[in-house]
Amino acid sequence: MRFCAFLFCLFLSYSAQASVSWHSITPEIQFLKQQNKLRFYDSNQVLIEGKECALMFDASGNFAEVEKLAEQLKERLKTPLCYLVASHYHDDHLLGLAVLQAAFPESKLIVHQQVATEFSAMQQALTNKLDGYEKSIELSYQRLANQPEDQQAIWRDKLELAKKRLFRWRELTLNPPAISITESTQLNLGNYPVVITPYQAHTKGDLTLSADQGRVLLGGDIVDSLPYPGHGTFTRWITALQDIQKNTTLTTILPGHGKPLTPAELALPLRFLKTIQELTNASPDKPVSELISLYPAEVKQQYQLDEVGERAFSMFLEAGLKQSKLSK
Repeated sequence: MRFCAFLFCLFLSYSAQASVSWHSITPEIQFLKQQNKLRFYDSNQVLIEGKECALMFDASGNFAEVEKLAEQLKERLKTPLCYLVASHYHDDHLLGLAVLQAAFPESKLIVHQQVATEFSAMQQALTNKLDGYEKSIELSYQRLANQPEDQQAIWRDKLELAKKRLFRWRELTLNPPAISITESTQLNLGNYPVVITPYQAHTKGDLTLSADQGRVLLGGDIVDSLPYPGHGTFTRWITALQDIQKNTTLTTILPGHGKPLTPAELALPLRFLKTIQELTNASPDKPVSELISLYPAEVKQQYQLDEVGERAFSMFLEAGLKQSKLSK
């Protein structure tokens, strides 16, 4: 049982159930939604195609899934994939873009200026991720002999597939960005303008993208219903969400994790972040463990609707309280 649990993450990417679902938001915008049980562990992606160019916003951290996506894009795109946009530096948004860079070598990577400045660390993160895969495979081989004999052939085949994929992924390079964003920047995809805007909120280097004449916002993890606040800048983040919420043109928000939102539904992540900030401001000397117990039950209940939500909420709350205390 422990062996199977150990391999779960390694082989999750090889399951057909790991595929995202495609949802058409407008004729130009396709929302690639991560399956519900992975909604906090891997990212959504968004494809936008104008009359001359296509743009991909984020990529899964699951390289096998990104390889499938690359094949799908080659079949369905009527225009070149001109741009790859990373909403921020986290692995489940940025690193998979290396797979798309290999598949579409003419595409231009777009990142926040802060990410561009620290890009060597992002390239090292790719190496570290692949090193982790390799160690997992090696350890799995060592444990294979302890499995029931009738299961060994199945797991051996999976491990061989993992080795082949790892060998292929070792050839990947996360190429430096062609465009770094310091201010709101308009791109034209061919009679289809989009605007990319930089923020310091969820991280110190976030990007959002406005499309469909401002009616659709690709918000990355800034706008997640349950946001991970462990690297956040709370005051700026709250202000950003309030500004987005007040945008009367906006109708649809596509988050980095979870289902599409309306501007009104940003009230929940706003309350989550504000409550964390209020708790640490009111009791700066209390340890995180005590602050967790003070968090309002009525907010918890809106997030803890299933086991996945319960685990994510507990983890994100603790990370947010620690980050808020550190920022004092």
